[in-house]
Amino acid sequence: MRLLNIKTCEIEDIKDDSKFKAALKKCAVISHRWGDHELSFQQYRERIKQSDQKRTFLDPGETSNWREGESEGFLKAARARIKAKDPEPAQRIKALEYIWMDTCCINKEDADELQDTINAMFRLYNSAAVCYVHLADVSAKLDGYQDVEKDKKGGIVKPKVGSFEESVWFTRGWTLQELLAPKTVHFFDRYWRFLGTKETLAARIQTATSIDAQYLKGDLSKACIAVKMSWLAGRRTARIEDMAYCMYGLFDISTFIRYGEREAAFLRLQQELVKERPTDESIFAWRSPQTKPKMTSCGLLAPWPTCFLDSKNLTIDSWKYAPRKPYKVVDGGIDFQVPDRLPHYGDGTEWMAFVAKWRKNYWLKLNCWEPGVGTRDTVGARNRFLTRNTITIHLQKKNGLWRRTECETWKHRWRPRSSRSIAGPKTHLIQIPQQVKKDGDWGHILAENAYLDIPK
Repeated sequence: MRLLNIKTCEIEDIKDDSKFKAALKKCAVISHRWGDHELSFQQYRERIKQSDQKRTFLDPGETSNWREGESEGFLKAARARIKAKDPEPAQRIKALEYIWMDTCCINKEDADELQDTINAMFRLYNSAAVCYVHLADVSAKLDGYQDVEKDKKGGIVKPKVGSFEESVWFTRGWTLQELLAPKTVHFFDRYWRFLGTKETLAARIQTATSIDAQYLKGDLSKACIAVKMSWLAGRRTARIEDMAYCMYGLFDISTFIRYGEREAAFLRLQQELVKERPTDESIFAWRSPQTKPKMTSCGLLAPWPTCFLDSKNLTIDSWKYAPRKPYKVVDGGIDFQVPDRLPHYGDGTEWMAFVAKWRKNYWLKLNCWEPGVGTRDTVGARNRFLTRNTITIHLQKKNGLWRRTECETWKHRWRPRSSRSIAGPKTHLIQIPQQVKKDGDWGHILAENAYLDIPK
């Protein structure tokens, strides 16, 4: 992979893994929102070859060799280089040797390189010394500094700036892992003035993202699938497929990318998750958005991330948690071993055959729950009288096939157990498809609605 050397301004291709890991410890990775004139890998190489003074090539004052329309990307790289080379005292870090940007350090014309970089991006941000976040729509408004700009005719205009919490950076898909993966994150405003770190701004970040403080500190191990999906639900990406690709790192998944598959990319991400994490049933705990007509008779997998918008408080962690046998992914869908709560006739054979043929509805309790409210138990120390909300999905049988109709919350005064621990060991098998034909249409509708406000 490639890093930009701060001293030489050259982009170095470091192929040895051990040397690259060592270089990352002295590297600042740059997180930003892409503008209209970003600096590509090819543009950078072309311009630096034409420059006679490579050591000052990224100096903001050296603009004689810059082409019309390219200054925005060059200036961003230049400012990042200066901050990494000579950090402010408030940042409390040493000078660095490299920077990495997703604009000029990736050859996007090479499909293999692009795929490898996307699969490794979470680890790259996690291993770097620091992540610099540039908020182009935020101004620190320091005393004695007037935030103004000049238009092309030399007139003074006021830039469009807002508060820290209102930054568009908090609404983009790729910036989610750029916030959570790095151990150290430093925020800068549009003029690269230091705003603070992820620790000092934690409360404001939590307000902007609705991500719990424990996850902002880097402990993502307790976040179930549905919780991570909820972080993505209110975000956007420039390309529809990136709504799935930007989550590969958070789920520690490495697979191929295929631009052009559109909403199918999100389905493929979920298919990978159900194969690798069969004990985390929160992936099925999504709710249908308020659409017209209403979503009914669906498969088990969500058509779009917005379905997880209300799943941020779910957990699969419970001290009375007794999970049933993990579900099994098969060609026809997903097989569940579910309990039979009806009386048996004789040895149960004839009655079970009757149930399998005629039973039309089933409420499947998932192995995940949502903390509720209540009064602490004064007798025991385990809060056993607090209200707990078990997530249940309603299954309906139509034309001999099971379909998912809706997701409900059932309240209990005890910590919820799985269906097996509640109803006993006698079980029978039901199979639910991952997706039905109509789900593809719902995914398209939800994606189109989500991208109505994305600028062309």
